[in-house]
Amino acid sequence: MRIRGLAALIRSVRGPCAWAVLLGLISSCSPTAFLNLTATRRGNITIGLINNTPFRANLTFGGYDPLDQTTIPVFTQIRIEGNTTAPTQTQQCRRVLSLGGAELIRLVTLQRAGTSPINDAAVLHQDIYFSSAPAGDPLAAAPTEGTAQQLVLLDGVDYLCGGVLTFAFVQDAGSPGGFRVDYTFVRPAVPQLPPP
Repeated sequence: MRIRGLAALIRSVRGPCAWAVLLGLISSCSPTAFLNLTATRRGNITIGLINNTPFRANLTFGGYDPLDQTTIPVFTQIRIEGNTTAPTQTQQCRRVLSLGGAELIRLVTLQRAGTSPINDAAVLHQDIYFSSAPAGDPLAAAPTEGTAQQLVLLDGVDYLCGGVLTFAFVQDAGSPGGFRVDYTFVRPAVPQLPPP
């Protein structure tokens, strides 16, 4: 008799316990992770790069999904001459957008043997390098003047798909490496509904 009563008690508690466990799992997710994992991730992101320094900026930037380790990241390798603006780039929106981030470089390198379109191996490095060496010089992509730390942004937290991200490279003696990256985000336009 006692065993049947215990079994009935377990059956009656199982449903509420399942809900309690589910709520516990959801509440353990940080607000940043929750926003990033629930972002819609549809469409493209437009990226602008402005080099406000007198030196050439060398970097690899792009997007990837941290939960998908098999898909090649969407990325671009670029050298931007001093005091110039790079042509605007449009990329498929991913959960993470990275400028010189260690994980982006790792994923690109990991996929390198496959179909990864690495077109400038000299700029496949972590962080953003600034060089004063002339174009074509062996040190043209080396950090002869310094570096800016990598920048990693999250969809749903720092930007939304369909918007515009603009990055400006600035010389700053107070920053590690002597340079920093400032960014602004312009939200996508919200379509106006016709009046009723």
